[in-house]
Amino acid sequence: MRSIGVLIFLVLFSNAARPQLYPRWFLEQGSLECGLTAVGYSNKGFYEDSSASQTSRNARQNLARQRMTTVEGGQAFWATEAGTAWMGSDLRMSVDSAALKRAAADTGAAEVYIGAEMVISLVVSGNCAIPDSMKKLVPMGIEQPAWIHGTPSTNSCIFSLGVAPAYFYETSSWESAERMAIVGLAKEAGDSLIAMEKNVTGSGQAILNEQVSVVLRDFGVVARWFDARERIYYVLAAVDRKNIGRVAGEP
Repeated sequence: MRSIGVLIFLVLFSNAARPQLYPRWFLEQGSLECGLTAVGYSNKGFYEDSSASQTSRNARQNLARQRMTTVEGGQAFWATEAGTAWMGSDLRMSVDSAALKRAAADTGAAEVYIGAEMVISLVVSGNCAIPDSMKKLVPMGIEQPAWIHGTPSTNSCIFSLGVAPAYFYETSSWESAERMAIVGLAKEAGDSLIAMEKNVTGSGQAILNEQVSVVLRDFGVVARWFDARERIYYVLAAVDRKNIGRVAGEP
């Protein structure tokens, strides 16, 4: 019995030590020369075909979001001599309903990958063939990518890095990091910081209110990376500066 237990442990340990494989299009999405692309996620269910269908629908919804998303709201911070504390956020992201219909009618066939714990799907706008080199399964890199240490900057594009911890479901971590990257794009595109100085019991304090009101069009994910040691998920997103606009009615 002891030998059987040791054998089971060795099998489980070898599976856990085996590096997770991903399609190259997932890790290097920005290298696809297919115009607008989007990835959808779902947890791996008992019926793989149902999970694949759900993931493809999610990818098309994400494509619609990337065509045009409005980000509005803000978050507040309390700054004191002891440090800065986050007070809350009411950031809202909304999608044009007409874009959802276009996304369902104007997307190519989806690439679907069924992993150990999640299912991911890639859709592209129009008809674009995914090269075989981008379909290859590759392990997550061990070394940190350069864009983790310094977000790229160009005259034509704005980049943003989204970060999320390791949640119970891997899909939740990737989706959270991607959302944070999108919010970061909106903040980089046109935020404003309003500080109201106050004096309490003789010490200087400030309430910092960060407001965002911007429309993002045709943005997308450039790259993804998971730090297995620190258990942190990273997503790099980008938008062309010419595809940034103000919300209607805003000055």
